[in-house]
Amino acid sequence: MKRMAGISATAIGSYTAAEVARLAGVSPRRIGSWAREGIILPSVSHRPNVYSYADAGEAIVAHYLVEKGKTPGQIKVAVHRLREQYGPWPLASAPLAHDGGMLLEWDEERQCWVSVDIPDHEVLEATLLDLTVIRESLGRGGWVALKKPRKHIEVDPERHSGTPVVRGRRLPTSLVAGIASAEDGRKTLREDYGLSAAEIDDAVGYEADVARLVAA
Repeated sequence: MKRMAGISATAIGSYTAAEVARLAGVSPRRIGSWAREGIILPSVSHRPNVYSYADAGEAIVAHYLVEKGKTPGQIKVAVHRLREQYGPWPLASAPLAHDGGMLLEWDEERQCWVSVDIPDHEVLEATLLDLTVIRESLGRGGWVALKKPRKHIEVDPERHSGTPVVRGRRLPTSLVAGIASAEDGRKTLREDYGLSAAEIDDAVGYEADVARLVAA
């Protein structure tokens, strides 16, 4: 992915900060903070910030590193180093330059993250990033899918404007959850939209999990 003045000419997908927040499992305020700190760069445009599918993947990595207790400065270096080493984050049809597990440790002397060969090294407080898992989770709904995968949820930046939908259908999960909350809503979804109980449950559960995270 070639970036010019912080913008990529080949970015796939178009997401607002709020939409990236839903996929990354954080609040929109957190995405804004990461943008100001230079952790997540909007690849599509600035003013307003518009993010790509790849940027959403990087936001998931940032959330992962936050949970591992890393500082904003360390997260920024890690995300940028991964981008420099392995190229664009997972796109709809492009394979990653690097799949599988990668062990990173913080080098205090050089003040940077370094890759550590597995399993020849054991590093205290190292962070294991499985890039394949991150790619797959993004296509299944983002951060929520890391914690609780749901087979009926799908995110494709080249379909449905990249919004989370019921897999194989043109129905956003937010719409399904909204209808399901109404009286006889589940019956309407089954009879008028042809959804199964499992599809409805996945959409409702996914939206509930996302709502809890973005409100935190």
